[in-house]
Amino acid sequence: MLETGATHSRRWYGARLLLPLLALLAPTLCWAQQSLEYQALEQQGMAGPAPAWSVTLGAGLASAPRYPGANDQRVRAVPLVSIVYDRRFFAGPLGIGVAAVRWNGFSAGPVLGFERGRYESDDPRVAGLGDISASATAGAFAAYARGPVEISATARQAISHTGNGLSGLVQVNFRHAFPLARTYVTAGPDLEFGNADFERTWFGITPAQSALSDLPVYAPRGGINTIGLHAGLTYRASRHILWRVFAAVRDLAGDAAQSPIVERRTQFLLGAGVAYHF
Repeated sequence: MLETGATHSRRWYGARLLLPLLALLAPTLCWAQQSLEYQALEQQGMAGPAPAWSVTLGAGLASAPRYPGANDQRVRAVPLVSIVYDRRFFAGPLGIGVAAVRWNGFSAGPVLGFERGRYESDDPRVAGLGDISASATAGAFAAYARGPVEISATARQAISHTGNGLSGLVQVNFRHAFPLARTYVTAGPDLEFGNADFERTWFGITPAQSALSDLPVYAPRGGINTIGLHAGLTYRASRHILWRVFAAVRDLAGDAAQSPIVERRTQFLLGAGVAYHF
């Protein structure tokens, strides 16, 4: 069906309103996590089937490691947010993106995000290592969906604190809806990677840091740093109310796993929350 001039005009007007709104929301949507995998997991199953605008706003709590490699957990507030326009513009915990390319199940485009830092007060193990500054990030995503399976990849570079480096996520999602139970389930494997700057920032120890912390000097190389499994369940309690439960287990790998700051290689996440969809 051909679009009328008025319909086309309304769509582009909505897009012009969306971009400044997302730029304003970006830091607040993403503050709670530094892991790309955790951010992607928060967002799964939140978007509705609406052809134009689809907005879901909510919040929850999640138990996550105090830092990557920590032995202890900490409960954090997490955003459960998904804003989609025309299945081309989107925003959520993973960031703000545009599906510039869409063809036969494949989509790709740029994405802006926000990477939470780390404070040396987060855990006694990282005392003396200094703080890692939070940073805005920029990168790209690509995804291919066929039937119930979607394969996606995201890579992003820190841009406000470039020394934080580049990190990425490769994820496979198996998706299934249970209409009678009003439930949507996603699950699958994933891996995260980082370049040398990223690995040294999060898992390395410089001579100066070693002197302050009594941990040995360590200079990791870039590569895969986690391999894991994730799952999420969205229950539509009513037309507008969604309940979310999500979980992940991941194992530190490569040079990251050998870092002196790592107290436990196997990391867990468990969270739940509620959101309003319209």
